[in-house]
Amino acid sequence: MNAIILRVPRTLAWLCSAGWLCAAATFGATDGDDFNDNSKNAAKWGKDSTVRRGVLTERNQRLEYTCSNPTFEDESLRPWVLTRFPYNADWELRVNVFNTVEAFLAEQVASAGFKILTTGSPSNSLFAELYSSSLGSLPSRTGFDTELETDHETVAVVDREGGNGVTNGAVRIAFTSVSKVITIYYDTNISDGFQWVQQASFGLTGAGGADGNTQWGLNDTHQFAVFLYGYSSLIPVTSGRMHLDNFVAEGGVTPSGGPSPDPLGNFDFSFPTNNPFLTRIVSLTGNYQGVTPTSHARNYNIDVAQDESGKLAFMGNMDGIQDKNGNTEISAGGGTVKTVNGKPTLQIGGAFTGTRDGAATTFNGKATAPAELVDFGGQPRVSGTATYRSKVGGVPFSGKNLPVQILSPPGSAANLKQDWSLHLDISRKLVKGKERTVAAAQLALPNGDTIAFPEKAVRYSATKGYSLSFKRGTNITINPMKIDRKSSISIKRMTLGPESQPTGGTIVYQFLGQKGTANLPDFLAP
Repeated sequence: MNAIILRVPRTLAWLCSAGWLCAAATFGATDGDDFNDNSKNAAKWGKDSTVRRGVLTERNQRLEYTCSNPTFEDESLRPWVLTRFPYNADWELRVNVFNTVEAFLAEQVASAGFKILTTGSPSNSLFAELYSSSLGSLPSRTGFDTELETDHETVAVVDREGGNGVTNGAVRIAFTSVSKVITIYYDTNISDGFQWVQQASFGLTGAGGADGNTQWGLNDTHQFAVFLYGYSSLIPVTSGRMHLDNFVAEGGVTPSGGPSPDPLGNFDFSFPTNNPFLTRIVSLTGNYQGVTPTSHARNYNIDVAQDESGKLAFMGNMDGIQDKNGNTEISAGGGTVKTVNGKPTLQIGGAFTGTRDGAATTFNGKATAPAELVDFGGQPRVSGTATYRSKVGGVPFSGKNLPVQILSPPGSAANLKQDWSLHLDISRKLVKGKERTVAAAQLALPNGDTIAFPEKAVRYSATKGYSLSFKRGTNITINPMKIDRKSSISIKRMTLGPESQPTGGTIVYQFLGQKGTANLPDFLAP
């Protein structure tokens, strides 16, 4: 098909781009956003849907797309919520697009433009963009691309201006209600006024389009929802390299039953160790060495291991102490760490039979203490209660619920670990042939282990947000890897703000024998 060029005088083009004159002559309602206030207008724009590390930010009097630490697919979509666009009336959209991203490596892509969904079936879509890409060839090329999809299957792809070095342009989409045809135009240089080139036209009732036709099954009650987006793959996009500007929407009507795609993104949550009001979870695994705070002043070297359920095991040696077989390497009792009244608490108990300095010795006892170091006179100590029975050289000793203070061994503060984090990834994937919103998570425990939870399908509620539950993850740090049945994370009512940042919700965390509940926003990584 020959390209159709519509040449518009510069002054008239500027008035049209601002939503004046041209719109008034053809359409009833004209709205838009020039982004000049550098602030997102919540009355016009909804919550961004973010895939991994793509970000849309209104700054420098435009809508910029950026992406740091890129992955194989990063994206951010911003929905226009002030109006929707009718199936039974004409409408038109325009936006200026700037893209100076250069793809130097194979398979790199960066693009920005429009995406359109319908209330009849959100699985049907159309997008039109200005791209920079190295897909299939190097060096990179630029151009305008538009694609039509039905039930997530691509119906038609039209690529224009490949390799001509376009960096500033515009995209225009027009819908004709009589023919049910949607037409896409582009401009390769907006500095001299709009000179629209028809790129493609698609029929939505099976006929009428010059470049493709499909059957979306819409009726007069359905509406189109519009998004601006930025997309990138395997390429960093810094501020100023790719942006959209001067968005104009003509013929919009009051939204009615439009699609509301699930907000997506990557979220990092960390336990704020400086908040004394939150329930901590601690790991005591480590090596402890020191000298007993007694008249005998015995040197000791003890290894402590804490398993996934909070159980403790002790093994080591102490001057003058041997087991009944004469071994100096002793396994002495055990214990657990549990959450009691919102605090991690040690519950230690055990029995010993052997010798102390050659004298026959038996011991049976238990102790309870918060798993925290308390400063006494400039020295960290553990404070709690103990009950015990002992006999040394035939002489009995005993005590019940006695208050005890134990001088903390050197290095205890380093062993008493309580920092942990959760990485949550919510994205769209094909599950059994259908696109679904899925969530996966990785939990980094205080002891250094990482638990990877399997991916699962999730749903987002506009009023209740996401409710997610992760159990039976795999400990991927140890060899061989194994299922961790004791660690779990639940997130309830996670709502997202305009920039896809969590604004509310509750997190319930349970691992290493302990558990806690807190407000989710308190765990946002700085």
